Amino acid sequence: MGLASTARLESAERVRPDEELVAEVRAGENAAFAELASRHRRRIEHLCRRFFIDQELVRDLTQECFLRAFAGLASYRAEMPFTAWIRTIAVNACYDELRRRRRKPEELVADFTVGELEWMELVSDASPEELAGAAEERREAYTLAHRLLASLRPEDRMVLVLKDSEEMGVQEIAETLGWSEAKVKIRAFRARQALRKQASRMLGSRRFRIFK
Repeated sequence: MGLASTARLESAERVRPDEELVAEVRAGENAAFAELASRHRRRIEHLCRRFFIDQELVRDLTQECFLRAFAGLASYRAEMPFTAWIRTIAVNACYDELRRRRRKPEELVADFTVGELEWMELVSDASPEELAGAAEERREAYTLAHRLLASLRPEDRMVLVLKDSEEMGVQEIAETLGWSEAKVKIRAFRARQALRKQASRMLGSRRFRIFK
């Protein structure tokens, strides 16, 4: 293989930095954004799935995130990695949706499935971190974890998921949400208390139905 062919092959195989693709989109090469979206779609879908169990909603939110990103590229600054920038957009899209569809805690207690009832005994001893990560284990835990998290205030759920599931630090969460670090710490503390209270309430509801 000649040097020219080798150079062309290496160029084709080179993974272009996000910032280079952003520059192309800004210059009018919209096809470059398709490459950005393809590169980050799975990560954004995974983040949205942390907050919502409805897969259609997850897909819609993911699409909305990239629409927001495309419309807001003029405000993007290279000082922030594109990965962090698009994640911030996704976090805010999920936060908006959480506030829009907030449910009352009492709406989340009734009608457990058999699988959820079997897994419920573990809830009273599970930590918030284990509950937040339960989506990775089994379907009953996944559904129950989402029901418990759905009982939290949107801001408390946001902090708990970002901290325990996404493993973001307090400073990083504060920068992403535009909050003070003190507010993040307070919300995380309140979220853990509220989650334990709701877990106990659900467990009590189960026992009541068994023994009545």
